[in-house]
Amino acid sequence: MKINWFCPLPPEKTDIAHYTSRILAELHNNGEIVLWTDKKVWSQELENFATVRWYDPDNLPEGDLKNADVNIYNIGNNNDFHGAIYKVSRKYPGIVIIHDVNLHYLFTCLYPEYKKSGPDQDAYVELMQRCHGYTCKQDLNKFFSDVLTWSTMSERYPLTFAAVENALGVIVHTQKALETFSNDQRCSAPVLYSPLPYPATPIHPTSRDESRVGPPYQLIIFGYLGGTYRRVQSVLEALGGMSEKSLFRLDIYGRIWDEGYIRRLIQEFGLEDIVTLHGFVEEADLDAALTNADLAFNLRYPTGGEASGSQLRIWSHGVPNLVTRVGWYADLPEDTVAFVNQEREIRDIQKQLQNFLAEPAKFAAMGKRGQEVLAVDHNPALYARQVVEFALEVTQPGSSFVLPSPPAVSVIIPTYNCDRYLQQAIESVLQQSYTDYEIIVIDDGSTDSTQQVLQPFRSRIRYTAFQNNQGVSVARNQGLEMARGKLIAFLDADDWFLPNKLAAQVAYFQAHPFLGLVDSGFEVVDAQGVWLADIEPWHEYPELNLETWLLLKPLLSSAMMFRREWLEWAGGFDTNFHYGEDVNLIFRIALMNCQADWLRQVTVCHRQPNKQSSHVREKAKYLETALLNLFAHSDLSEELRRMKDQTFYQYFVWLAWALYQTGHPLEQAKYLRKALNFTHDSQEDVISDWVSRYREFSVNYGYDFDAYNLSNVPEWKDVVFSVLNV
Repeated sequence: MKINWFCPLPPEKTDIAHYTSRILAELHNNGEIVLWTDKKVWSQELENFATVRWYDPDNLPEGDLKNADVNIYNIGNNNDFHGAIYKVSRKYPGIVIIHDVNLHYLFTCLYPEYKKSGPDQDAYVELMQRCHGYTCKQDLNKFFSDVLTWSTMSERYPLTFAAVENALGVIVHTQKALETFSNDQRCSAPVLYSPLPYPATPIHPTSRDESRVGPPYQLIIFGYLGGTYRRVQSVLEALGGMSEKSLFRLDIYGRIWDEGYIRRLIQEFGLEDIVTLHGFVEEADLDAALTNADLAFNLRYPTGGEASGSQLRIWSHGVPNLVTRVGWYADLPEDTVAFVNQEREIRDIQKQLQNFLAEPAKFAAMGKRGQEVLAVDHNPALYARQVVEFALEVTQPGSSFVLPSPPAVSVIIPTYNCDRYLQQAIESVLQQSYTDYEIIVIDDGSTDSTQQVLQPFRSRIRYTAFQNNQGVSVARNQGLEMARGKLIAFLDADDWFLPNKLAAQVAYFQAHPFLGLVDSGFEVVDAQGVWLADIEPWHEYPELNLETWLLLKPLLSSAMMFRREWLEWAGGFDTNFHYGEDVNLIFRIALMNCQADWLRQVTVCHRQPNKQSSHVREKAKYLETALLNLFAHSDLSEELRRMKDQTFYQYFVWLAWALYQTGHPLEQAKYLRKALNFTHDSQEDVISDWVSRYREFSVNYGYDFDAYNLSNVPEWKDVVFSVLNV
């Protein structure tokens, strides 16, 4: 088989270039290889196993590219190494090997004037909307106005699928990437997972200095140290804060993004006699340093989700090392690395260094176990064979590859630090009587044990995570972007579905094809899941129209099901809303004349807000904003405009009750005073109405209500006094 192999080549200073040299002999054993590079210099040793050809991406030799059996494109995140390769892949279909899951940096470098009006911005916007659909438009506007940072845009919109739009097949190196590409409608090609290859022994073997035993122990950091994501500054801070720091020596290899800053940190933490900066060194010198290292640091935060060639290199030397529990690293076997949790990074680094001092033999065994995993799972010969076999399969006429049928319903579960309840939420979907669904879990930067809770479900859910908390609107939009179903159900991580929820709502949609939204009733339960009340709003509000949405409180998105196209037409959830996003969305689609109806059935269990819930104050602000936005519309009917005072009055009294119920008496008083601006009733009638509504809300949602206790709250008494003395 003749393969055109597009990849950076040595001596380029990227591990992806060395990855090619590590597997080239094995590729040569399985086919005829032509290496293509847009650089004028390459290592002559490559020509022992392949022909090397230079190319200009704007003036390609069409005959040579079409005469091969397959073109294979290695795509990473650095434009200097991969920009030209991407351009070729757009013109000539082939297999794409993904080295970085987040490719936003690559594409913003390809369109460097993307922040200015013009061709680059047009191309960037078109690419974003092609990859991420309707949900990204609102954030693009904020990005161009400098409301959102580049790093935020990169995390929300990784542009991963732009690299595979023209692919015959996709090869990935991580299980997470396999899940991403295999189960998404934006990838229409077969996907092969094969772990990143690396030899089980050092490429440049040297002998360890056996005369060096015990402290000071040799620590090492190496690689491309651009930016802060390699956590060099954190290692220095942790080491500088230890009384045992004199027992270590730290060597740092690689170009540093700001050497002056690092040298200042070394001085600040008193590490001048402990830390040595070596800069960039040749591969053989780096291997010699690793041979004599006792412990390595391979920390990452944030990470683009890629497999780590640095990690494999460390294992090839049998050196123990510390990794951040994030991305690909989080799934490494517990006995092969020592983990550092990002939320307590400095403390964990210090603790692991102290553990090393206490039991260096245990850490040495960890390094040897990593070397064993490397030999079994990352074998270059196996990798090369799998790549060629995959190429043969996907290029055969009449390939048997068939895209899986999309499910009818996508259940989207956003979660943030909700590990106590998340398992019950997922199991409630798995136990549904209706089975044509997918579960999409969006971890919005959780710092609790969410990942461990999800582990038993990973084969039955689709899962993605933000490394930093983005807010529920962004998380829901991410779920919508991933969803394949024509019907969408949202489930808050602390709620759970009753067994017939999906079946009943799907049947209602089938019987009423003109509907865009079906809502239902729900049970209110306490923190332990004990029933408190059934909420069946259709008795009071038999029709679901905009007038009802204005009066209905609260809205519960877990009780609803949507036709996907209405969410697309509305542009998804407004990412300005961190709370009240569901109310804002309902108002917007109701203004678009989305037809809605009740499924007169209780389908969900909803936990009563905690008495100490702090987010109620924030939610109140966002709900007020949603109302203001709605009534600012110039095309509202006169009937709706006449409802403005009634709507604001009722919402403000309801918010006052919710704030009182969750322990915020000052904010309660503020919203009661706001409510006064929207009523013309007498003072006595207003106070009587407040008490009546408080009692009604409390009974409906399972709270005890005592008017006497309310009357003794100082903030309540102040408001009542001011009302009566107007």
